[in-house]
Amino acid sequence: MDPVDQKSRGERESARSAKARSVRADVREAAADERAALADAREADADAREVTADKRKTSADRREVVADARGVEADSREMDADARELLADVRQADAASQARHVEERMRAADERAVSAELRLAEANVHMQAAKEHLIAAATQTATADHRTEDAERLMSFADEQLVVAAAKLAEATSDSEEYQRALFHYTQLVRHRMANPLQVIVGAAATLRARTDLPIDEHLALLDVIVKEAVVLERICLAPKIMHPSESTLDPTPTLGERTPTADLAVSSPDHTAPTTASPRP
Repeated sequence: MDPVDQKSRGERESARSAKARSVRADVREAAADERAALADAREADADAREVTADKRKTSADRREVVADARGVEADSREMDADARELLADVRQADAASQARHVEERMRAADERAVSAELRLAEANVHMQAAKEHLIAAATQTATADHRTEDAERLMSFADEQLVVAAAKLAEATSDSEEYQRALFHYTQLVRHRMANPLQVIVGAAATLRARTDLPIDEHLALLDVIVKEAVVLERICLAPKIMHPSESTLDPTPTLGERTPTADLAVSSPDHTAPTTASPRP
């Protein structure tokens, strides 16, 4: 067999092995992308749960603020009742003693009024904090929705890449099997057809070596026989053809299926946008 042909066949085998390794690497990379997409989806779910917890906390804060406001209103009503009671006491009691008592009650009423104003201010602060919690919860909800969409896009992209990798792997496997079959048939055909030319060449060469005294015309005739049979061997090795019914089952030429262009199978990667960072809760 021609060394150049052997070298070319070795290079083709190396190229097919490299292609198979590349396909396996693509499959692993697609699997890694899918796992990354699953991790992003889980993170988005965790963010959504955190947003839900913040909403619940905000609702509790609002309820507490409403309770404080009702307490302030109750204190105001109690102060009004105390004031009315003071007026009644003033009308019914002695002027001097009732006046002192009224002054004391009025001071107490003033203190309670100041306390009520402080509690009302605290209620306003709680209301403002509740509004800020609601705004932060809305922001985190939007961020969680965005991360969920990104995770869905990554999952879809990973599925498409797996389909492409599977198609490439199936194509490479089919080509490898076809090359192995053609190589086997080629070996059988060449081995079957090389015997006669080799015997003629060996016989002519042995005669030339043993009969150094042959006439020049016989000498040239044997050389012509060697050249002719060498041409036959070259044709057998480089372009074997079916020449006998017993060889009809052999096909030394690989038959490859129709190639699907890689550009049609490739799926462009979606835009990977950086995850939006949620604003810190107050």
